[in-house]
Amino acid sequence: MKKLSVISIAIIAAFAATPTMAQAVSNDEAGQWYVGPRIGVMATDSDRLSIYNNQLRSFDGGFDTTFGGLEAGFNFTKEWGYRFYYDLMSSSAQDGGNPSGDRFGIDMLYNFNDNFYAGLGVNNTKIDDISNRFYRLSGGYKSYLTDTIAITFEAAVQQSEADLTEFMLQTSLRYYFGGSSYTSTSSRAEQSTPITQSSTSVVIAEIDSDNDGVVDSKDKCPNTRSGYLVDADGCVVYEDETISKNLLVTFAFDSAVISANGKTDIADTAVFLKDYPQLDIVIEGHTDSTGAAAYNLGLSQRRAEAVGESLVRDFGIDAARVTTIGYGETKPLVANDSRENRAKNRRIEAHMSVTMRVPVEK
Repeated sequence: MKKLSVISIAIIAAFAATPTMAQAVSNDEAGQWYVGPRIGVMATDSDRLSIYNNQLRSFDGGFDTTFGGLEAGFNFTKEWGYRFYYDLMSSSAQDGGNPSGDRFGIDMLYNFNDNFYAGLGVNNTKIDDISNRFYRLSGGYKSYLTDTIAITFEAAVQQSEADLTEFMLQTSLRYYFGGSSYTSTSSRAEQSTPITQSSTSVVIAEIDSDNDGVVDSKDKCPNTRSGYLVDADGCVVYEDETISKNLLVTFAFDSAVISANGKTDIADTAVFLKDYPQLDIVIEGHTDSTGAAAYNLGLSQRRAEAVGESLVRDFGIDAARVTTIGYGETKPLVANDSRENRAKNRRIEAHMSVTMRVPVEK
Protein backbone atom coordinates (compact mmCIF):
# COMPACT_ATOMS: atom_id res chain seq x y z
CA MET A 1 0.00 0.00 0.00
CA LYS A 2 2.95 2.32 0.48
CA LYS A 3 3.72 2.07 -3.23
CA LEU A 4 0.10 2.91 -4.01
CA SER A 5 0.13 6.00 -1.79
CA VAL A 6 3.28 7.36 -3.44
CA ILE A 7 1.78 7.01 -6.92
CA SER A 8 -1.53 8.59 -5.82
CA ILE A 9 0.29 11.57 -4.32
CA ALA A 10 2.35 11.93 -7.49
CA ILE A 11 -0.75 11.98 -9.70
CA ILE A 12 -2.55 14.50 -7.50
CA ALA A 13 0.53 16.71 -7.44
CA ALA A 14 0.78 16.50 -11.22
CA PHE A 15 -2.84 17.66 -11.59
CA ALA A 16 -2.18 20.59 -9.26
CA ALA A 17 1.00 21.58 -11.07
CA THR A 18 -0.47 21.45 -14.58
CA PRO A 19 -0.95 25.21 -15.14
CA THR A 20 2.72 25.89 -14.37
CA MET A 21 4.21 22.81 -16.07
CA ALA A 22 3.07 23.50 -19.62
CA GLN A 23 2.76 26.41 -21.95
CA ALA A 24 -0.69 27.31 -23.32
CA VAL A 25 -0.10 25.39 -26.51
CA SER A 26 -2.72 24.33 -29.06
CA ASN A 27 -2.31 21.90 -31.93
CA ASP A 28 -4.62 20.86 -34.73
CA GLU A 29 -4.20 17.10 -34.35
CA ALA A 30 -6.19 16.08 -37.42
CA GLY A 31 -4.35 13.32 -39.28
CA GLN A 32 -1.75 12.76 -36.53
CA TRP A 33 -0.66 9.56 -34.79
CA TYR A 34 0.63 9.58 -31.24
CA VAL A 35 2.16 7.06 -28.83
CA GLY A 36 3.35 7.20 -25.24
CA PRO A 37 3.56 5.67 -21.74
CA ARG A 38 0.85 5.87 -19.07
CA ILE A 39 0.55 5.11 -15.36
CA GLY A 40 -2.30 5.26 -12.89
CA VAL A 41 -4.27 3.79 -10.04
CA MET A 42 -7.59 1.95 -10.01
CA ALA A 43 -10.23 1.50 -7.32
CA THR A 44 -11.11 -2.18 -7.63
CA ASP A 45 -14.74 -3.15 -7.04
CA SER A 46 -15.13 -4.83 -3.63
CA ASP A 47 -17.23 -7.52 -5.35
CA ARG A 48 -14.35 -8.49 -7.63
CA LEU A 49 -12.89 -11.94 -7.00
CA SER A 50 -9.74 -13.56 -8.35
CA ILE A 51 -8.34 -17.06 -8.23
CA TYR A 52 -4.66 -17.72 -7.56
CA ASN A 53 -3.28 -21.23 -6.94
CA ASN A 54 -6.87 -22.41 -6.56
CA GLN A 55 -7.37 -19.85 -3.76
CA LEU A 56 -10.23 -17.33 -3.95
CA ARG A 57 -9.16 -13.74 -3.34
CA SER A 58 -11.24 -10.64 -2.63
CA PHE A 59 -10.49 -6.91 -2.60
CA ASP A 60 -11.13 -3.98 -0.25
CA GLY A 61 -12.68 -1.80 -2.95
CA GLY A 62 -10.35 1.19 -2.61
CA PHE A 63 -7.54 2.42 -4.85
CA ASP A 64 -5.69 -0.85 -4.41
CA THR A 65 -4.44 -1.41 -7.98
CA THR A 66 -1.63 0.30 -9.85
CA PHE A 67 -1.02 0.01 -13.56
CA GLY A 68 1.35 1.14 -16.24
CA GLY A 69 1.44 0.64 -19.97
CA LEU A 70 1.41 2.15 -23.43
CA GLU A 71 -1.22 3.88 -25.52
CA ALA A 72 -1.32 4.76 -29.22
CA GLY A 73 -3.93 6.77 -31.04
CA PHE A 74 -4.95 8.57 -34.21
CA ASN A 75 -7.01 11.74 -34.73
CA PHE A 76 -8.93 11.54 -38.01
CA THR A 77 -10.42 15.03 -37.44
CA LYS A 78 -9.60 17.85 -35.02
CA GLU A 79 -12.47 16.67 -32.79
CA TRP A 80 -12.60 12.89 -33.27
CA GLY A 81 -10.02 10.17 -32.76
CA TYR A 82 -9.40 6.78 -31.21
CA ARG A 83 -6.72 5.08 -29.15
CA PHE A 84 -5.54 1.60 -28.22
CA TYR A 85 -3.91 0.85 -24.90
CA TYR A 86 -2.29 -2.00 -22.98
CA ASP A 87 -1.61 -1.95 -19.21
CA LEU A 88 0.13 -4.27 -16.77
CA MET A 89 -1.62 -4.28 -13.39
CA SER A 90 -0.63 -5.02 -9.77
CA SER A 91 -3.22 -5.22 -6.97
CA SER A 92 -3.48 -5.76 -3.21
CA ALA A 93 -5.86 -8.46 -2.05
CA GLN A 94 -7.45 -8.75 1.41
CA ASP A 95 -5.25 -11.75 2.22
CA GLY A 96 -2.12 -9.64 1.72
CA GLY A 97 -1.29 -11.13 -1.66
CA ASN A 98 -0.53 -9.18 -4.80
CA PRO A 99 -2.75 -10.31 -7.66
CA SER A 100 -1.52 -9.18 -11.06
CA GLY A 101 -2.94 -9.00 -14.53
CA ASP A 102 -3.28 -6.92 -17.63
CA ARG A 103 -5.79 -4.86 -19.55
CA PHE A 104 -6.18 -3.96 -23.22
CA GLY A 105 -8.85 -1.93 -24.93
CA ILE A 106 -9.90 0.78 -27.37
CA ASP A 107 -11.55 4.18 -26.80
CA MET A 108 -13.29 6.57 -29.17
CA LEU A 109 -12.22 10.10 -28.14
CA TYR A 110 -13.88 13.49 -28.66
CA ASN A 111 -11.91 16.74 -28.17
CA PHE A 112 -14.14 19.53 -26.84
CA ASN A 113 -11.30 22.01 -27.39
CA ASP A 114 -7.49 22.07 -27.27
CA ASN A 115 -7.42 20.89 -23.64
CA PHE A 116 -10.49 18.89 -22.62
CA TYR A 117 -11.61 15.60 -24.08
CA ALA A 118 -13.88 12.62 -23.32
CA GLY A 119 -13.83 8.98 -24.31
CA LEU A 120 -16.09 5.97 -24.64
CA GLY A 121 -14.73 2.48 -25.15
CA VAL A 122 -14.45 -1.17 -24.24
CA ASN A 123 -11.66 -3.23 -22.67
CA ASN A 124 -10.79 -6.62 -21.26
CA THR A 125 -9.41 -6.53 -17.71
CA LYS A 126 -7.79 -9.69 -16.31
CA ILE A 127 -6.62 -10.08 -12.70
CA ASP A 128 -5.11 -13.49 -11.85
CA ASP A 129 -7.16 -16.02 -13.79
CA ILE A 130 -10.44 -14.09 -14.11
CA SER A 131 -11.19 -11.84 -17.11
CA ASN A 132 -14.03 -9.35 -17.43
CA ARG A 133 -15.21 -7.21 -20.29
CA PHE A 134 -15.80 -3.58 -19.33
CA TYR A 135 -17.42 -0.57 -20.97
CA ARG A 136 -15.39 2.53 -20.16
CA LEU A 137 -16.29 6.24 -19.88
CA SER A 138 -13.48 8.76 -19.40
CA GLY A 139 -12.76 12.46 -19.28
CA GLY A 140 -9.40 14.18 -19.35
CA TYR A 141 -7.28 17.29 -19.57
CA LYS A 142 -4.43 17.64 -22.09
CA SER A 143 -1.67 20.23 -22.24
CA TYR A 144 1.19 20.57 -24.73
CA LEU A 145 4.72 20.78 -23.38
CA THR A 146 6.18 21.26 -26.88
CA ASP A 147 4.76 21.11 -30.37
CA THR A 148 5.08 17.28 -30.39
CA ILE A 149 4.73 16.27 -26.72
CA ALA A 150 1.60 16.55 -24.58
CA ILE A 151 0.79 15.46 -21.02
CA THR A 152 -2.68 14.18 -20.06
CA PHE A 153 -4.54 13.70 -16.81
CA GLU A 154 -7.60 11.54 -16.91
CA ALA A 155 -10.34 10.07 -14.75
CA ALA A 156 -12.43 7.11 -15.87
CA VAL A 157 -15.08 4.67 -14.74
CA GLN A 158 -15.62 1.22 -16.16
CA GLN A 159 -18.67 -1.05 -15.84
CA SER A 160 -18.60 -4.78 -16.56
CA GLU A 161 -21.30 -7.12 -17.76
CA ALA A 162 -20.98 -8.80 -14.34
CA ASP A 163 -21.99 -5.49 -12.65
CA LEU A 164 -18.51 -4.53 -11.48
CA THR A 165 -17.83 -0.79 -11.26
CA GLU A 166 -14.23 0.47 -11.02
CA PHE A 167 -12.66 3.93 -11.06
CA MET A 168 -9.29 5.07 -12.42
CA LEU A 169 -6.96 8.06 -12.27
CA GLN A 170 -4.10 8.13 -14.75
CA THR A 171 -1.55 10.33 -16.48
CA SER A 172 0.26 9.85 -19.77
CA LEU A 173 2.79 11.43 -22.08
CA ARG A 174 1.97 11.54 -25.80
CA TYR A 175 4.42 11.99 -28.63
CA TYR A 176 2.73 13.27 -31.83
CA PHE A 177 4.21 12.37 -35.18
CA GLY A 178 4.38 15.35 -37.51
CA GLY A 179 2.98 17.89 -35.03
CA SER A 180 4.18 21.38 -35.78
CA SER A 181 1.13 23.65 -36.08
CA TYR A 182 1.03 24.74 -32.44
CA THR A 183 0.86 28.24 -31.03
CA SER A 184 2.21 29.03 -27.57
CA THR A 185 1.48 31.93 -25.26
CA SER A 186 5.00 33.29 -25.72
CA SER A 187 4.89 33.00 -29.51
CA ARG A 188 1.57 34.80 -29.62
CA ALA A 189 3.07 37.61 -27.58
CA GLU A 190 6.02 37.78 -29.97
CA GLN A 191 3.68 37.93 -32.95
CA SER A 192 1.87 40.93 -31.43
CA THR A 193 5.20 42.89 -31.28
CA PRO A 194 5.72 45.15 -34.32
CA ILE A 195 8.27 43.69 -36.75
CA THR A 196 10.11 46.09 -39.00
CA GLN A 197 12.17 43.63 -41.03
CA SER A 198 9.32 41.56 -42.51
CA SER A 199 5.55 41.35 -42.56
CA THR A 200 3.20 38.38 -42.56
CA SER A 201 -0.10 38.39 -44.44
CA VAL A 202 -2.99 36.35 -43.11
CA VAL A 203 -5.58 35.14 -45.60
CA ILE A 204 -9.05 34.86 -44.11
CA ALA A 205 -11.62 32.93 -46.13
CA GLU A 206 -14.68 35.04 -46.83
CA ILE A 207 -18.11 33.68 -45.93
CA ASP A 208 -20.89 32.85 -48.37
CA SER A 209 -23.86 32.48 -46.00
CA ASP A 210 -26.49 31.55 -48.59
CA ASN A 211 -24.15 29.32 -50.66
CA ASP A 212 -24.98 31.09 -53.93
CA GLY A 213 -21.34 31.46 -55.01
CA VAL A 214 -21.08 35.17 -54.11
CA VAL A 215 -19.34 36.05 -50.82
CA ASP A 216 -21.28 38.09 -48.29
CA SER A 217 -19.15 41.22 -48.75
CA LYS A 218 -20.23 41.39 -52.44
CA ASP A 219 -23.73 39.90 -52.09
CA LYS A 220 -26.41 42.56 -52.67
CA CYS A 221 -29.21 40.01 -52.30
CA PRO A 222 -28.51 37.95 -49.14
CA ASN A 223 -30.48 34.81 -48.30
CA THR A 224 -31.37 33.97 -51.91
CA ARG A 225 -33.23 30.72 -52.44
CA SER A 226 -31.10 27.73 -53.33
CA GLY A 227 -31.35 26.10 -56.74
CA TYR A 228 -31.58 29.33 -58.78
CA LEU A 229 -29.04 31.09 -60.99
CA VAL A 230 -27.65 34.34 -59.56
CA ASP A 231 -25.75 37.25 -61.12
CA ALA A 232 -22.45 38.78 -60.01
CA ASP A 233 -24.27 40.67 -57.24
CA GLY A 234 -25.79 37.51 -55.80
CA CYS A 235 -29.32 38.34 -57.02
CA VAL A 236 -31.58 35.75 -58.66
CA VAL A 237 -31.67 35.95 -62.48
CA TYR A 238 -35.17 36.22 -64.01
CA GLU A 239 -36.44 35.64 -67.55
CA ASP A 240 -39.75 36.30 -69.31
CA GLU A 241 -42.03 33.30 -69.75
CA THR A 242 -45.20 33.46 -71.85
CA ILE A 243 -48.09 31.18 -70.91
CA SER A 244 -50.90 30.77 -73.46
CA LYS A 245 -54.42 29.32 -73.41
CA ASN A 246 -56.77 28.82 -76.37
CA LEU A 247 -60.51 28.13 -76.24
CA LEU A 248 -62.36 26.52 -79.16
CA VAL A 249 -66.00 25.45 -78.87
CA THR A 250 -67.99 24.11 -81.87
CA PHE A 251 -71.76 24.25 -82.34
CA ALA A 252 -74.47 22.29 -84.13
CA PHE A 253 -75.99 23.66 -87.34
CA ASP A 254 -77.97 26.85 -86.77
CA SER A 255 -77.48 26.55 -82.96
CA ALA A 256 -75.95 28.61 -80.13
CA VAL A 257 -76.38 25.86 -77.52
CA ILE A 258 -73.15 24.79 -75.79
CA SER A 259 -72.44 21.04 -75.85
CA ALA A 260 -71.22 19.02 -72.84
CA ASN A 261 -67.71 18.93 -74.28
CA GLY A 262 -67.84 22.66 -74.74
CA LYS A 263 -68.78 23.15 -71.08
CA THR A 264 -65.63 21.22 -70.06
CA ASP A 265 -63.43 23.44 -72.21
CA ILE A 266 -65.09 26.56 -70.81
CA ALA A 267 -64.48 25.32 -67.25
CA ASP A 268 -60.76 24.90 -68.01
CA THR A 269 -60.66 28.43 -69.38
CA ALA A 270 -62.32 29.75 -66.21
CA VAL A 271 -59.58 28.14 -64.10
CA PHE A 272 -56.92 29.82 -66.26
CA LEU A 273 -58.63 33.22 -65.90
CA LYS A 274 -58.76 32.82 -62.12
CA ASP A 275 -55.08 31.88 -62.02
CA TYR A 276 -54.21 35.06 -63.92
CA PRO A 277 -56.68 37.74 -62.80
CA GLN A 278 -54.84 40.39 -64.80
CA LEU A 279 -56.15 38.82 -68.04
CA ASP A 280 -59.35 39.70 -69.94
CA ILE A 281 -60.93 37.46 -72.58
CA VAL A 282 -62.31 38.31 -76.03
CA ILE A 283 -64.66 35.62 -77.39
CA GLU A 284 -65.03 35.59 -81.20
CA GLY A 285 -68.10 33.92 -82.73
CA HIS A 286 -68.15 32.36 -86.25
CA THR A 287 -70.48 30.47 -88.62
CA ASP A 288 -70.20 28.54 -91.85
CA SER A 289 -71.32 30.05 -95.13
CA THR A 290 -74.75 28.41 -95.21
CA GLY A 291 -77.59 30.96 -95.21
CA ALA A 292 -77.72 34.72 -95.44
CA ALA A 293 -74.69 36.70 -94.29
CA ALA A 294 -76.78 39.00 -92.06
CA TYR A 295 -78.38 36.03 -90.31
CA ASN A 296 -74.99 34.38 -89.83
CA LEU A 297 -73.60 37.57 -88.26
CA GLY A 298 -76.33 37.51 -85.60
CA LEU A 299 -75.89 33.75 -85.02
CA SER A 300 -72.14 34.17 -84.47
CA GLN A 301 -72.82 36.93 -81.93
CA ARG A 302 -75.27 34.70 -80.04
CA ARG A 303 -72.70 31.90 -79.92
CA ALA A 304 -70.04 34.23 -78.48
CA GLU A 305 -72.50 35.62 -75.91
CA ALA A 306 -73.56 32.10 -74.85
CA VAL A 307 -69.95 31.23 -73.95
CA GLY A 308 -69.38 34.59 -72.24
CA GLU A 309 -72.55 34.20 -70.14
CA SER A 310 -71.46 30.70 -69.12
CA LEU A 311 -68.11 32.01 -67.86
CA VAL A 312 -69.88 34.66 -65.78
CA ARG A 313 -72.93 32.68 -64.61
CA ASP A 314 -71.51 29.16 -64.21
CA PHE A 315 -67.89 29.86 -63.21
CA GLY A 316 -67.88 33.24 -61.47
CA ILE A 317 -65.75 35.25 -63.93
CA ASP A 318 -66.29 39.02 -63.61
CA ALA A 319 -68.42 40.21 -66.53
CA ALA A 320 -66.14 43.23 -66.96
CA ARG A 321 -63.37 40.87 -68.05
CA VAL A 322 -65.46 39.26 -70.83
CA THR A 323 -65.95 40.75 -74.32
CA THR A 324 -67.92 39.06 -77.11
CA ILE A 325 -67.92 39.77 -80.83
CA GLY A 326 -69.48 38.00 -83.82
CA TYR A 327 -67.80 37.77 -87.24
CA GLY A 328 -70.43 35.69 -89.02
CA GLU A 329 -69.03 33.81 -91.98
CA THR A 330 -66.22 36.30 -92.71
CA LYS A 331 -63.40 34.42 -90.95
CA PRO A 332 -63.68 30.73 -91.76
CA LEU A 333 -61.21 28.37 -90.13
CA VAL A 334 -61.17 26.18 -93.22
CA ALA A 335 -62.82 26.40 -96.64
CA ASN A 336 -66.61 25.83 -96.60
CA ASP A 337 -66.39 23.18 -99.31
CA SER A 338 -67.52 20.09 -97.42
CA ARG A 339 -69.87 19.06 -94.66
CA GLU A 340 -66.95 18.34 -92.33
CA ASN A 341 -65.31 21.70 -92.96
CA ARG A 342 -68.54 23.62 -92.42
CA ALA A 343 -68.89 21.87 -89.03
CA LYS A 344 -65.39 23.13 -88.07
CA ASN A 345 -66.35 26.71 -88.97
CA ARG A 346 -69.41 26.72 -86.66
CA ARG A 347 -67.39 27.81 -83.60
CA ILE A 348 -66.19 30.37 -81.10
CA GLU A 349 -62.51 31.11 -80.44
CA ALA A 350 -60.58 32.89 -77.70
CA HIS A 351 -56.83 33.34 -77.41
CA MET A 352 -55.21 34.33 -74.13
CA SER A 353 -51.58 34.76 -73.11
CA VAL A 354 -49.69 36.23 -70.17
CA THR A 355 -45.99 37.03 -69.86
CA MET A 356 -44.41 36.65 -66.42
CA ARG A 357 -40.92 37.06 -64.98
CA VAL A 358 -39.80 33.75 -63.49
CA PRO A 359 -36.52 32.81 -61.73
CA VAL A 360 -34.01 30.82 -63.78
CA GLU A 361 -33.16 27.45 -62.27
CA LYS A 362 -29.53 26.23 -62.24
